[in-house]
Order: sequence, then structure tokens, then C-alpha cells
Amino acid sequence: MKELSDRQKFIIKSLIEKGPLNIEDLSKLMNISKRTIDREIHDANKFLKNFRCVITENDLRYEINGSDESLKAINKEIGAISYGSLLSQEQRQIYMTLQILLSNEPLKSTYFSYLFNVSEGTISMYLDKVEIWLKVRNLELVRKRGIGIKVNGSEIDKRKAVIELMYNYLPLDEMLLYLYGEEYNKYVSEFFNNIFSNEVIELAKKIVRQINSSILKINDDNNYFAMFLHIATAIYRYKQNESIMLNKEIVDDILSSEEFNFIYNVDEVMKNNGIVLNRDELAYLAIHLNGKKYIYEKEGFIELGITLDDLSKELIEEVSKILGINIKCDEQLLYGLSQHLETLIYRLSMGLQSRNTLIDQIKEYYSELFEAVNKACRLIFSKYNINVPAEEIGYITMHVGAAIERQRTEKKLKALVICPNGIGTAKILSEKLKSVFPEIDSIDIGSIREKDEANDYNLIISTVKLYDNDESNDNIIIVSPFLTLADIKKIREYIDDISLNKENNYFIPFKMNSINMIENQNRKIKYLDETLENLNIKNIKAKDLDEIIDIIADEIFEIKITTDKDEIKDLIKKREMMGNTVIPGSNIALLHTRSDSILVPYIGIYRLINPVKMRSIGFSYEDVDTILVMIARKKEDNTILEMLGEISIALVDDEEFKDTLKTGSIDDVKNIIIKILNKN
Repeated sequence: MKELSDRQKFIIKSLIEKGPLNIEDLSKLMNISKRTIDREIHDANKFLKNFRCVITENDLRYEINGSDESLKAINKEIGAISYGSLLSQEQRQIYMTLQILLSNEPLKSTYFSYLFNVSEGTISMYLDKVEIWLKVRNLELVRKRGIGIKVNGSEIDKRKAVIELMYNYLPLDEMLLYLYGEEYNKYVSEFFNNIFSNEVIELAKKIVRQINSSILKINDDNNYFAMFLHIATAIYRYKQNESIMLNKEIVDDILSSEEFNFIYNVDEVMKNNGIVLNRDELAYLAIHLNGKKYIYEKEGFIELGITLDDLSKELIEEVSKILGINIKCDEQLLYGLSQHLETLIYRLSMGLQSRNTLIDQIKEYYSELFEAVNKACRLIFSKYNINVPAEEIGYITMHVGAAIERQRTEKKLKALVICPNGIGTAKILSEKLKSVFPEIDSIDIGSIREKDEANDYNLIISTVKLYDNDESNDNIIIVSPFLTLADIKKIREYIDDISLNKENNYFIPFKMNSINMIENQNRKIKYLDETLENLNIKNIKAKDLDEIIDIIADEIFEIKITTDKDEIKDLIKKREMMGNTVIPGSNIALLHTRSDSILVPYIGIYRLINPVKMRSIGFSYEDVDTILVMIARKKEDNTILEMLGEISIALVDDEEFKDTLKTGSIDDVKNIIIKILNKN
């Protein structure tokens, strides 16, 4: 009798216990491709033949046929299935990393080898990948022969890693079905129970329901799942006597803030369920459970001298320039982006990690749009010393993509379908086109004889060649009667092309002619000369940041850069209070602001004789020995703002620039700034 693989056992048991399943369900359950499922079923049927049973397919649904006695005998013959052996390579690595992160004791590689039914060499290969993944998250994987495997690092970094991994293990919709109890999945349940224990999971579910019904009232699925993960992790670590440690000042600020008052009610619920969290844990939980994040005064963040709406407008304008389209009039985009930026900037200022489970798909399917948004974000946000992670770029890409899609649907097109295969085939093709391309408002069906009279159509879609050289007729697209993915791509590219090149109220090209380009280049050179003329390098001695700011403000007042040094002091201090002025790992801080009291743009480098401790990302501090100061007028020319933005980007990306700021002469600094700006 042919021996079954664990996958084949799983398919047979699932069909016996659950009844008929479609190929999508099986693919989801097992996290393998449809082709692999077909192959496994083919082999499984060789085994089932011995019991006079067979798996058949009908309308893309699989079912197992045989007598009740035979099916019972098969179930008994198969027995239990090892959970670990069903996991994909990625799931094994996630599962393994979670167990190591949450264990108080080192774990042996032999344990994972047995769990996944693979060799220790395979486990070692997995661990090599895990080590790299942990390293970029400030965590160290320690492997000691005879002792085992463990992770060194802060509790905060460990928890961030745990939450990120949980989101990546399975699609969110499957985990939500489990969490809401709408569908029982033995293997999803086993995963959660193995990571946290059944006791912790059930308690976390109970507490989350109580919190949501009487305190937070979260309607968003993603936020509800995030709350569950944070509560479950807090309970699990509490039972292990492990706790978050935060800066006392930050804990006091959070727990005394009216915005976070809800955490005391959460604390009461936790205590009623036997979980007593300390102040640090409560503060950490408050940050993550607070659905609305505020770091601004009124509707704008005054410290940066710009409102959320204005920041969104800057970003939208830059994306419009890069893409060569005009989406500046989209009010829905402006509102949605403003709302998202509020959360984004708060999370970044607190050092909180962003999660986007769709990021890989966004990068793959919308690569050009993602790159355009990424470039715009780097240019705009660098002026405020904000480094936006890829996950957030992905979210902004989705906002922009939705706006472009709205323009497509508003801009209606007319198409002619020519399909000699028959009127029935033509109608099916026509319906498919309507469902895939909502911007095609009118679709007519015609014959080959009508091709020369089709001047009123934006495009002609035909299943046969109409001319000897169809390529010479731009609006003719040859497709399969079944409309393949390649056909859809061809049509989409054509529609995008005519949308972007036809001038109307929705799409306004930003293509600049050579005269404009020359004028812009001349203006850039003029402003660069003026700005570099005032460039200043000074060695200063100061005991803290306040004294540094006082020295800088006094200096630029003396050299007639500003008419109001007190306002400059106040603006820089407000900006610094938001954090993120330090470039991580560089010992360099960027101080900048914009004010009506500034007479000319100014760049200054201040080297500290004695390093000063300044707040970096999250709750960490860094010894800063070099300060880069960039100051501009509130109503500054865009050319100057773009120049300062490019310098800010170099501060993050260019090691030579950072070294020159620390040790170079004035000429060295001027030369490297010119080099940076000439790249763009």
C-alpha cells in the first residue's frame, strides 16, 4: 500500500470531516498552490483505490466518494497528522521565531527538527535567515552548542517582533474568523494555542470582548485583532514574570494624559480577570490600544509650522509632478491622507512600528506608483526630518492609487468589440470588459466590416487581426476571446496611456519643455549660490540642547539671518519636543524651522566640543557631536525647499556627506552639497 504524505493525509481527512471543499478553500487551508493540490490528490487516489474510494472534482469542488464504512476505515488508517509538517518554509520560520522569542529558556534545534519533521541542517538554514531578520529589529539570535537557541534584546523589541510575525503567519481574514469564532479551523487554533497556550488565548478573548463592549468600542477588524494580540502577549509575558521597561518621564506623561484615561478602565478589567499590570505595561498598552493618535495642537502640528492639510497638499503636488498627472483637486484624497498622516507621524515620533500586511503585493503589482510615492515622501518628509518606512509608503500608495482609480472611473471611454467567433462569445467578452474596466462606459459589438467606420471609439478590441499591420493602428488591441491576464494588461496600459496624455479637467500633464527646464536650472544655481554664501561652520561648547539652541539663535541674529531670535529659539524648541531630530546611528542632529522673521535661507554646521545626549527614535538617546541647521522663510520658493529636502535625504543616505559635516572645511561642505544637488 502506497504511503501517504502529511499533505495527502490532510486533504483526505479534511474532505471526510468537512465534506466537499473548493480548490480555493484547500489552497488556503494548506498554504500551497492549486497545481500542488491537484498533484497531491492524484497521488492520494492511488491510496484510496485500496478502499474503493476516490476524490472527484465537480465544478471546481472536490469531494471524497465511498461508503461510510470505508471512510471510517481510512480515517483510522491515517491517524493523527503532525501539525508542524504541514507548514510552509516561511510558516516554519515564523513559528520557530515566535517560540524562541517567547521562551524564557533556550530551545534546542532537535526540538524543531522533530516538530517539523526535517533535518537539523534544514533548521540551521532556517536559523540563518531568522538571525538576519532579528538583527534589523535590534535583536540578537544566540546559538550555543549544548545549551540551545535564545534571543537577546529589549522586551519592547521582542514584543514588536512578535506582533509583526503574528500578522505574517496567515491571511488576516482567516485569523479573524478564528478570533470571532465564526469558523473553527483546527490548525489555526493549534497555532495560537501552541504559541500562547489555550488558557491565555481564552482569557485574552474574554478580556478583549469586555474592553470592546464597554470601553473602546472598536469597529475596525484590523484594530480589533491588534488589540487581541497586544492583550494576549501582555497576559502571556505577565505569567512569565516578564515586563516592559519604559522611560519614567514618558510613563508619567502617558498615564497623566486625558487622552489615555481609558487605560485605567482597561486596568480594572484586567485586574478583575486576575492580571495585574505595572505602570510601564499600562503605558505601553495605552499607546497601542489608542485608536486615535494626537500629537498636534488644534488641527495642525504647530511645531513643524505646517498643518496636516498643507502637508498632504505638498505630498499630493509632488506625486502629481512625478507621475505627470493632476490629482490635486481630489478632496477625498486630501481628507484621507490628512487623517492617515496624523497617525503616521504620531507612531514615528513614539518609535512605534507600522504594519502593512499588503506591502509585498503593493510593491509587486503597483511598483511604479510605489516608487513615485516613495520619492515624493522622501523629498517632502525629509524637510521635517521624518523618515517614512516602506509600510507607510504602501498605505500612502493605496490612497493615491484610489484617487487615480476615481479619475479613471469618472473619465468614461467608448469601445467597439469585434468578435467573428459568434454573437454569444462577443457578449461574454463585452461583459468581462465591463467588469474589469469600469472606465469603459459604452461597449458596442460590431463586425469586421465596420472597422473602417469606427472613428467614434476610443479603442477597438478584436479577437482577430483586422489589418496586415494592426500595430500601426494605436487604438486596435487584439485579444483572446477568453480575455487573458496578458490581454487585460495590454488594455490597461493603453487606457492609462490615453488617460495621461489627453488634456482634460482630470489629467493635466506636467511635461516641462526645454525652456522651462533651463529657467529652473538657472534659478536653482542662483539660490544655491546665495545659500552657500551664508554657510557657516562653528565649534561650540554647550551643556545641553537648550544652550545649543540659544547659541544658534544668537549667531544667526548677529549675522542678520533673522530679525527675531526669540521666535527662532521657540520654534526650534517646539520642533525638537516632537523628537526625531537625531539621525539614528550618526551622532548628528538636524535642527530646522521656517519663519517669517527669516531674511535669507541659512545652512549652518555646529560642532560640539563635548557631545550632548539627545532623544533619538522611540525612547532611546544618542550622543550628538554635530548639529546641522537649516532655516528658511515660511513662504519660501519651492526650488529652495526642494534643495533643502535633497540635503536632508543625503543626511540619511550619504555616509560621505555625514563625515564631511563632522570634519570637513567650509569648501569641503560646499563642494559636497553641490555634488548632492547635481545628482538630481
